[in-house]
Amino acid sequence: MVKTARLLGVVAVLVCLPMVAFGGDFHTGTDLVCSDCHVMHYSQSHDYTTDSTGTFTDLATGGPFAKLLRATGNDLCLSCHNANASYADVLYTNTGSGSGDVRQAGALNMAGSGIANTGHTLGSTETAPGSDPSWSNSDGLECVDCHNPHGYNPSGNAYRNLDANPGNYSADESFVSYADTTNVLTADGFVRVVKDYDISQVDFNEPDPTGSAYADFCKGCHTHFHGDKGGSELGGTGGVDWLRHPTNDADIGAVTAGDHSSLTTFTGHTNRVKVMSATGVWSPPASDNTPSCMSCHKAHGNQNPFGLIYMSGTGTVDEEGDGGTESRDLCKQCHTQGD
Repeated sequence: MVKTARLLGVVAVLVCLPMVAFGGDFHTGTDLVCSDCHVMHYSQSHDYTTDSTGTFTDLATGGPFAKLLRATGNDLCLSCHNANASYADVLYTNTGSGSGDVRQAGALNMAGSGIANTGHTLGSTETAPGSDPSWSNSDGLECVDCHNPHGYNPSGNAYRNLDANPGNYSADESFVSYADTTNVLTADGFVRVVKDYDISQVDFNEPDPTGSAYADFCKGCHTHFHGDKGGSELGGTGGVDWLRHPTNDADIGAVTAGDHSSLTTFTGHTNRVKVMSATGVWSPPASDNTPSCMSCHKAHGNQNPFGLIYMSGTGTVDEEGDGGTESRDLCKQCHTQGD
């Protein structure tokens, strides 16, 4: 009887190996394979196919590691997501899948690397700017501080497997949904081609004209940089006397009293930063176009301070902008002051 129970347990484990869960583009369906990240006994001489024709990630030295992982934290994520032609490359120069893409999120950097990329720094123990209460990862910033490696799917696809409760969130408050192939205006994002990260294939809806799920996600760490018009974080009742730049509830050119943003100016650029739209109309720009976090910053980062996008409006678009050289180029995407 004991032997039978043990045998059933072994069978259960073997059955679990090819099982999949559901999340976003990657790490979902047949793309989420337990053995890509986990190993049962930290001993492996071949892959999981019967004829040993498959591939597997080499076991990192220093194991075994907690949670049956093949390596620790960021090292495990980067074993696929850095300079690997089969997967999205998220660190520095894009040499991975879609190596010619201008990545919507830009590129992460590593603490102590000496490379000039700025934005989110893997391994950093610094306090997140604007966090309240103060938030940091004492072990160093990890990919899983923002992304769920098993996907996150409360009621539909989670955009880029973004977690629901980053930073100081303690409950599921910031689920960012998306639609692929065919747009659905009730989704927060729209990816035209599955697993494509190029900026030409990604846009953002605005299901709530007074909110931004994208900004709510960022608010988990950068608390004071986000809020509603007239709220304590932003101020700006009636469109004047802003305390911080709005991330929702302020359409381009919709407010004239002291705001000076101009939809005509925004429309006049050949190259434009990303904005949200309640009607799913971005080109030519619509009167409901609303800036949010992704309008000014690359989520991972780039070679400009704070991951800013220096988009002047003409030129060849890359992850830094289009040849713009200063933050004013970005501001003048929408604003008319100055020359």
